Amino acid sequence: MNSFEHHLRELRRRLIFTSIFIVLATAGVFYKSGMILSFFQTDLGFSLNAFTPFEVFYTQLMISIIIGIVLTLPVIVYQALKFAEPGLTRREYTSLRNFLPFSIILFIGGATFAYQFIVKTSLAFFQAFSSASTVNSVWGLQSTIGFALKLSTFTGIFFQLPIISALLARLGLINSGMMKQYRRYFIIAVLVLAAFATPPDIISQALITLPMLGLYEASIHIVKRINK
Repeated sequence: MNSFEHHLRELRRRLIFTSIFIVLATAGVFYKSGMILSFFQTDLGFSLNAFTPFEVFYTQLMISIIIGIVLTLPVIVYQALKFAEPGLTRREYTSLRNFLPFSIILFIGGATFAYQFIVKTSLAFFQAFSSASTVNSVWGLQSTIGFALKLSTFTGIFFQLPIISALLARLGLINSGMMKQYRRYFIIAVLVLAAFATPPDIISQALITLPMLGLYEASIHIVKRINK
């Protein structure tokens, strides 16, 4: 067996192993997805409505898949790290491994921040705006929960920026001067990504863009300290 075939077999083995974990986690979450759905409705403070007979099922399935993948993230990242280990130097592998716990903490923190402050604030604003206009709002179940989960997941991923920046700086691939030079391009990228992750309104986009810019500035300071 040549080296290429060995890597393919190893990749297949780790993909199967990871997929089993994702399926099991998704199935476990689906078993409790009704309770999770009830929590969202209660926590958001207004009733959600299903417009089709299968919308509740699809919403619970969406919840299960997204949360199932999130719960499996440590397994996914670990398997990816072990697969890449033969191609990394000992220093690179150790750096990646040591950053893994902080990466998970930042993801959870980012997702929680997005749900508690961005999602709930923007939805409460539009609910209050509709009430002040004496218009009865009908909130769709799948679209509202999908918005909350998508934005929370997106923000959790974006909160990896300090970890990624620190890792690249540790490996000597970036420096603070480089990050300052490309700041304007980062701002444009954030605005584009925020437009995909949020509804087409300036409130939601501002609520997600401003923290991201703050994270970028914090990452510059982290990289600067590492470069000293």
